[in-house]
Amino acid sequence: MSGWAMSGWETSGRAMPGTRFAALLAAGLALGLGSARADEADQLVVVEAHGVALNPGDTVDGKAPLALKDDQFVTLMSPSGQTIKIAGPSNKAPGAGAGGDTADVTAALKTLVTQKLASSESLGVVRGAGTEPIPPDPWLINATYVGNRCLPDAGPIVLWRPQAGSAVRVTITATDRSWHAAATWAAGSDRVPLPKTVPLVRRATYIVKAGNKEVAITLIAIPPSVRTDAMRAAWMIQEGCDTQAAALLRKLGQDVELPAK
Repeated sequence: MSGWAMSGWETSGRAMPGTRFAALLAAGLALGLGSARADEADQLVVVEAHGVALNPGDTVDGKAPLALKDDQFVTLMSPSGQTIKIAGPSNKAPGAGAGGDTADVTAALKTLVTQKLASSESLGVVRGAGTEPIPPDPWLINATYVGNRCLPDAGPIVLWRPQAGSAVRVTITATDRSWHAAATWAAGSDRVPLPKTVPLVRRATYIVKAGNKEVAITLIAIPPSVRTDAMRAAWMIQEGCDTQAAALLRKLGQDVELPAK
């Protein structure tokens, strides 16, 4: 790979986003600190909340009553990856009976992600020609298909293409075209890492072009509180990072298969 060339930085009076995806998530490290003294096995992670002062990634003590009023609801996740949905009015401890069997949960997640992959294909989701392949590693960012991509809060960001073909020009651009980064994707290589200087942020969409193919990719951060692989797989399924979830489930011994064309 040749070095990335940064150009087109136009802030128009706005502060640029942070200089690294992981660095911009530093505030997320504080999530769940209020319950950090509780036994981690009893902590549940908020996946979704409505009408209550909780945000995705927050943690709650599964042994403590969670007060919900009418029209309030939350979706929580246990360390095994089990999801728990509670609607108000309620004042019960959400962790009761939520431990689950990790093996059973991951098998259920395998079934769910397989169904989602098959549904996406049958509904003709615009993801390019054919079925989106499952990456060899769950944290590789497929640069050839439209979709959501989930990443942990730390570590490098690596673009991936299913076929390691000839050398092509690859660019990543902000949707408002305020900046772009470019490099040469070396011949025979299926991966190209992004440098720390590329200003990526969570919950943002970028335009990635490799050769003549251009796709929109949305990067989604996995909060640090989502700490087990079963939880990460469940989180990715919730966020639509289906093929990445399939790759992670394969590592957990659940051999997810692509749907037949």
